[in-house]
Amino acid sequence: MNKIVGILFIAGCLFIAGCQAANVTATKWDSAISADKAQTRCERVDMRDRNEMDAIFKKYDGWKLVYISEYTTSNKVGTDAAVCFESVK
Repeated sequence: MNKIVGILFIAGCLFIAGCQAANVTATKWDSAISADKAQTRCERVDMRDRNEMDAIFKKYDGWKLVYISEYTTSNKVGTDAAVCFESVK
């Protein structure tokens, strides 16, 4: 009986921790480039992984960051972002 109660308790904790409300933050900056002369690239980045962030931002060095949207939960498990960069064609 104690094993069943323990398993149900752990399952309940995991359910509660995994069902945290999502926080979505997005920012868009205006572009100074006309649409016909602009090229845009978007990437997904894990905001908890400094190496991944550095690699993405280094890849677009010289490009303008025009959009970022961060998705996280209040317990900070799984912080992802979509980032978009723009450059002249």
